[in-house]
Parts: sequence; C-alpha cells; structure tokens
Amino acid sequence: QERHPIQVWPFLLIAGLPLRAMAPIDASKDPEAYAKYNKERAEKLKKQKEVDKQAEEREARLNKLKLTGSKDFKVGAQVVVVGLQKNPEKNGSLGTLQNYNVEKERWAVEFHTGSTNNFKTENLQLVESSPAEAAASTTEGDEGEIPTSKVYITGLAAATTVEDLIKLFSSIGMLDREPVRNAKGKSKGYQDEWPFAVKLYKPGQENGDGSVNFVDKVAARAAIKTYNGHSLKGSVITVQYAGGEGAKEAAEAKMRKRSRSRDRLAELDRLKKKLKDEERPKELAGIFGPDI
Repeated sequence: QERHPIQVWPFLLIAGLPLRAMAPIDASKDPEAYAKYNKERAEKLKKQKEVDKQAEEREARLNKLKLTGSKDFKVGAQVVVVGLQKNPEKNGSLGTLQNYNVEKERWAVEFHTGSTNNFKTENLQLVESSPAEAAASTTEGDEGEIPTSKVYITGLAAATTVEDLIKLFSSIGMLDREPVRNAKGKSKGYQDEWPFAVKLYKPGQENGDGSVNFVDKVAARAAIKTYNGHSLKGSVITVQYAGGEGAKEAAEAKMRKRSRSRDRLAELDRLKKKLKDEERPKELAGIFGPDI
C-alpha cells in the first residue's frame, strides 16, 4: 500500500536521517521549503568553518609554545591545557598551577581571567621558561620590585601597526589579553580567543605612542632592557614602565610639544592678519570686514 509522503517526513526526522538525501525537496513544488533548507545548510557550514578556524588558531598558539616533557608539576608553574575531548575550546589555554586535589586526582589551574578549573595531569603540559624569565635571571644589578606588567612605548613611526607591536613584544613573553564584554559588562567567550592587550594611540601619526600588557611583570622588565632604543619601522622607540615617572615625563613632553605647535599656529595667524592690515589702505579699513 502506497503511503502519503507526509507520513515519511516525521519518521525521517525522528530517525535523525538527512531529509535532503532521503526525500529531496522539489524547488518547483515547494520553493519555501527549498529556500529554508539552503539557508539552514549555509548556516551550518558557516558555523563549522568558524569551529575549524578556532581549532587551527589554538593549534598554532600551541605550536609556538616551548613545552617540556617533564611531569614535575609544582605550585606556581605555568602550564598549557591539551588533549581535551569534551571541551576542545580550552585546549591551548595558559594557566598557573594552584594546588593538587588528591581525592579528585586533578590539578587546580588558575587562568588570567581569574577563573579556576581542575584538570587531569595528562591534560596539562609544562611550559618552558620564556625569554623574559631567562633575561631576568641573567641580569645583574636590577633586583628592585617591578612596578607593573605593562610597558609604554613612544617614538613610534606612522607606519607602525598593532600587529607590528604584537610581533615584536610577543618574542619577549606571553602577552596578556583583554576580555570581550557583553552589554551587561560581563566577559564572554574564551580567554584564549580574546584580543591581545596591545594599544596603538592615534595610529598613522609620527612620533606615536602605544602600550603592551604582559602576563607577568618579568616580561615587562625584559622588554624594556631588550627594546628600549630599538629601531622599529625606521624610528628609534623608547620603552618604559607604564605609569612610571619616565612615562609621565614622555606624556608631558608630548603635550608640551602639541601646545607649542598650537602656539606657533596662533602666532602665524596673527602675523597673517597683521600683514593684511598693513597692506590695506587706511581709508578702506573696516569697510569690507576684518579679514579683507
């Protein structure tokens, strides 16, 4: 006995079978259903591409890290999350070991967002000392307290981009990230997908300035020792602790320079007006307005 098509569709839906393969939609007979199917298919493909892209980015970040084969985990050590199957979006996330839960047989890992999660030992790998830590350990005569993990850069060329700063300073240490927030001000997404905490103030201007925030303070000290006086895009840059006396002096000097520029422009306008007044016959003064 021949069954009506309407009886077939619910069965296919319940079975989880693809309707397109089992019961093709005739575009000429049902254009709305055909259009809906194409739209849903395009959305699924788009989401899958985004998932694949994020996975590639996490893999690329993981490949950049210098991992050790050691399992000598200690409180305070920096680790990276690897090999998660249920929550693969967390793979590649960096954190710090807090404590070991003997009952759960898991390490508590604190991320830079302040959140803490527990992981099995096999899902963690130790990260080797960064160039910043190596530079700090071999530096003599600089045992003072590091004020901040953020550095302030001045003297940037107009051609400098945020990507240039990321490329330059990421070679020193792990760059911090800025949370993406929703309308209510709460952070959203995953920490390893947030943008780097790198700023370029008024891009495209000569003698520009910017800032870079590292994960740890040691990297900030190494960045100053390595790149203060470095030539970037043909311009010699100055790197200092953000908020320090040197950074304040640099900002004040920049403001004074802008103020002098405004004063020079104002003086130039006064000279132009004076020349116009001197060239104009006295008997015509004021007849055509002050600027004629």
